[in-house]
Amino acid sequence: MSYLLNDDQVHDFIANGFLRLEPDVAETLHNKIARDIEFAIEKENGSYGNNIVSRVPALWDIIRSRRIDGALTSLLGPNYYVHPHRAIHINRPVEDKTTIYPDDFDGPPMGKGSMAGSGWHQDAQSPLSRARHHVPKFLIGFYFPHDAPPEMGPTRIQAGSHLFAQPVEPSGVIAPKDVKAGTFFLVHFDMVHAGFTNRSDFTRYMVKFVFTRVETPKEPSWNCQNRNWKNPDRTITNYTAEPAWKYIWNWMLGCSPINQQGADLIALNSLNQAERLESIYSCNLDQISVLAEQISALAGSGNHNRRLAKDADGNTIPRDDSRGYPRRWNERAIVYDDAAYALAAIGEGAIPALLKLTKEEDPWVIMNATFALGEIGQSSEGVITALTQLLDHPLQQVVRQTLDALALMNCDLEMALPKIEHLLTQSNPEWQTKEVQRGWTGEDQVRLNAAFTLLSAVEGPTNNLAIEDILTQILDDRNGYVPAVATEALARIGSVSASQTALRYLQERRWDDTLRSWEKPF
Repeated sequence: MSYLLNDDQVHDFIANGFLRLEPDVAETLHNKIARDIEFAIEKENGSYGNNIVSRVPALWDIIRSRRIDGALTSLLGPNYYVHPHRAIHINRPVEDKTTIYPDDFDGPPMGKGSMAGSGWHQDAQSPLSRARHHVPKFLIGFYFPHDAPPEMGPTRIQAGSHLFAQPVEPSGVIAPKDVKAGTFFLVHFDMVHAGFTNRSDFTRYMVKFVFTRVETPKEPSWNCQNRNWKNPDRTITNYTAEPAWKYIWNWMLGCSPINQQGADLIALNSLNQAERLESIYSCNLDQISVLAEQISALAGSGNHNRRLAKDADGNTIPRDDSRGYPRRWNERAIVYDDAAYALAAIGEGAIPALLKLTKEEDPWVIMNATFALGEIGQSSEGVITALTQLLDHPLQQVVRQTLDALALMNCDLEMALPKIEHLLTQSNPEWQTKEVQRGWTGEDQVRLNAAFTLLSAVEGPTNNLAIEDILTQILDDRNGYVPAVATEALARIGSVSASQTALRYLQERRWDDTLRSWEKPF
């Protein structure tokens, strides 16, 4: 029996941005996981964060179940990676259990001690920011280990909002009414979602996972029977974005974009999300120069710099002022100019214009162009040379976007490896500023992006011996995400030396989960 998605399910996901799944495991497993999570949170006073899967390893049985693995393979490709970022969303009961809020209400109250946001939002990347992608490069998994009836406040989502540049007036709201133990929502990373008021007498637990693609598709990875796009029968969105949906479908098929009839460019960057999507994905080859000029005109905007928030005394703090959701660099998630998304959608024909833009001086222009090159994913010698040169750029923002662009090109990165090694092993004093209140620096994210680039390179034609040597050097990186990605890459290389290095690293950090703080039976 195949557990890959079928065409209709992929159609649904592209348009609506989510799938509701049930892992093919015994119901008793969900009960065990729920008990273990509750014990860890309530009895051990554990703030486990990314370590929750190590503390409750049965969670691996959920994401490795045939139905969840089949869906992830279908949407992210057979070599997808379980990102090291995880979280427990804790939703405590509120005192006032009589007030019932509409499903689309923004920011209803949450119980004291809750660790779940109830305001409509799109997630940030972790530790620091990366670009928002319309195609499925990152997915979120929301797993409910116990029944979560409506009064317990299951997570709400806005169907179709994964293609939005920002949250807007709520539409397509899904507030699940029948969440049973084991329910698993697989959601596009950029979906607008929110927690909800818990009016029950019990705490609600939900585990969040992140999954990432490591290669640009060359062929469909689901059970594809018909390569022609068909609007889904069950469209929950209140708008139609057929050009965007077709583009994403063809990208997942591994096909080149289809030349469109031409767009009204005035709708680019519009707050009307349906209109901007129509414009982005209706552009054609004849509009490349105009789109490139729109990006070039961003020079001097200063949008490569953050706009920081201020405290009550008027002092800037390491947090973004996100009012109005400006299209500029931030440390949550970056939305580039719609012209960059449009040039990416045009495809290979836009590459010469984008390469020219990478030669300009303005960092924001360069980053928009680099992002678009990464979305196209064509790895000609000229593209790789241009991106490799940008790895020497003095701004960590440019380097981070360049590494992301290189990561999914399925190309030989031999030319870039010395620079990637330098980024991973040598400190840059200019990148040591704490970018967020939790203390992460720009260099932390540079190194994580570089590690992801190497993980992707393992699946391509690059010499794995050279990659293995670099990975071995970064297992003690201060950012715990970096060695997590590095050990995964070493395991995928699979040579005796790479496997031994990864195994030794993990052996030395083995955690005995039977020793539960005050309770030590062994």
